[in-house]
Amino acid sequence: MFYLVKELIPPIAHSLKWYSFKHGWKGNYKSYEEAKNKCQGYDEADILNKIKESTLKVKNGEIPYERDGIAYDKVQMNYSLLSSLLYIASKNDNKLTLIDFGGSLGTTFYQNYPFLKHLKKLKWCIIEQPKFVEAGKKEFENDHITFYSTIKECLAENTVQLFLICNVLQYLEDPYQLLEEVRSTGIPHVLLDFIAYNDKPADRVTIQHVPPVFYGIEASYPCHFPDRNRVESLLEKNYEKKYEFISAAEKYYLQLKPFRYEGSFWEIKK
Repeated sequence: MFYLVKELIPPIAHSLKWYSFKHGWKGNYKSYEEAKNKCQGYDEADILNKIKESTLKVKNGEIPYERDGIAYDKVQMNYSLLSSLLYIASKNDNKLTLIDFGGSLGTTFYQNYPFLKHLKKLKWCIIEQPKFVEAGKKEFENDHITFYSTIKECLAENTVQLFLICNVLQYLEDPYQLLEEVRSTGIPHVLLDFIAYNDKPADRVTIQHVPPVFYGIEASYPCHFPDRNRVESLLEKNYEKKYEFISAAEKYYLQLKPFRYEGSFWEIKK
């Protein structure tokens, strides 16, 4: 009986079950600047403190995992990412040095470290905003994890095998500028993770309205849904796409259009 009722529910009703009229991704703006001007903003200090508090709990073994300042009772693994990390290390004498661009205070490092700690060398270089770098250097740096303000600064001290861009490209004012910079480095591998593309051959600029459960306050900021063809055409100048994957099973909505976060793994052309 319950099965029949479920089958008779129109698809739009299933969408509305998970759709929020207040939070999520809204609008279609002409530019990042236009969207930014309509955002209510957020208190960076409050967000940093919340993320610092939750990441310290992970570091000290009090909780198994955190993301965006929220504590979880188990680690949410991304096995496509982990397999890529192990693959690169296996090609490099069980050594791995990577750039985690926009890596917060080490969320992805702590997520994967239990499966990488056997490596002969593991260097996780996080490039972040100045206040995150300051907090990272003060409370989170160790033999494995270090913090930098720029790509140039990091590459001056490290030979890097992977450039990881996880859930950050869409929040940059010019995501293609970062991809151009990545191309110019000659780093052997690039991994895009947790990126959502526009369903049309163009960029779409939206505003993401974040519920207070994440940061303790209402927040909103501009968010791109980039043009897949433009992203991949740019990378294909120097790299070959080896495979793509779904980053997470959860379905999200841009207005009433469903999307899932995706990822792709690239190797430099020889």
